[in-house]
Amino acid sequence: MSELLTKERLLSMGRCLLKTAITALLAVAAAVVLLTVACVIAKANIAAAMQTFFLDPLQSSYELGELVLEMIPLLFTGTAVCIMNRCGQFNMFVEGGFFLGAFVAGVLAPMLPTKTPLLPLVCMLAAALLCGVLGYVPAKMKASFGVNEFVSSLMLNYIVFWVVMYLLHGSCGDPEYINATRYLEDYMKLPFLNEEIRLSSSTLIALAVAIVGGVFLFFTKWGYAIRITGDNASFAEYSGIKTRCAVVYSQVIGAMIAGFGGAALLLGNYYRFAWTALPHYGFDGFVVAIIAGNNPFYLPFAALFLGYLRSGALQMSRLGILPNELIYVIQAVIIIIFGAKAFMPMVKKWRGGQQA
Repeated sequence: MSELLTKERLLSMGRCLLKTAITALLAVAAAVVLLTVACVIAKANIAAAMQTFFLDPLQSSYELGELVLEMIPLLFTGTAVCIMNRCGQFNMFVEGGFFLGAFVAGVLAPMLPTKTPLLPLVCMLAAALLCGVLGYVPAKMKASFGVNEFVSSLMLNYIVFWVVMYLLHGSCGDPEYINATRYLEDYMKLPFLNEEIRLSSSTLIALAVAIVGGVFLFFTKWGYAIRITGDNASFAEYSGIKTRCAVVYSQVIGAMIAGFGGAALLLGNYYRFAWTALPHYGFDGFVVAIIAGNNPFYLPFAALFLGYLRSGALQMSRLGILPNELIYVIQAVIIIIFGAKAFMPMVKKWRGGQQA
């Protein structure tokens, strides 16, 4: 029986992956159409734009490194969003948590006296713990008082941002630099796999987090409780699942992953925290989560897809062919296409209920 269930699950995942691939091809086709229209309007060379957009991200090791760098935050925030979305929670603190995690790592790493190789891990765990504590606030408000987690977490982002800005201008900033923390020495950072192309071990950590997130969601009792609560909270409650607990710990885990990811990105790819605005990585996490169908196992493909598009758009911007803002138009179309894919089963289910 268990073997039958495992085969059925693998077949289901295979069908889902095939549908996602087909949808991705449709999104690429839409990107080509939009790119052609933009070139006509801007009177740019269509052939040069297509070559730059689709081929330049693969033409050199440096461009490949830039592509991987685009993927790292998407894997962290996408995993966090997948876990929360599967529980039916639309918590926006992934954005603030990622930002705060990077700040905590940038401040804490120079303060620790030891030069142990575990120093980056300590900083990342500390960032995850703090973000988990803050992420508990909107989660508990939703579970106990029914407060909309979207609104409360969105407001929490701005609280975190302005507190960080205050600290960055004060006791946590580098006196010799404006709006930045102290310089991070090599022993404070995650080791590079290839320093020339800025390929850090944070890439491997991000991939591991996505895989562990998938195992947690689909192969543990806590992940099962999250998924059942998100699918049908009333049924889950009737089945004996503590839905309020699932609502809380799904959001807390998501916040911790976001904070951990922000710290890993900073310690792996930067030498000081100097962000003066929210980086929008949390919002991008919702994009890759939609593309991946809220399945962490598919996140590497979704992050690669979106990172590839962004690398091509950035290269076009550098060469002055088309502005980088074009990628946001393409990204919006991708969200519409994948969102329609996720919305159609809900419409069919609703129509079936109406007919019954």
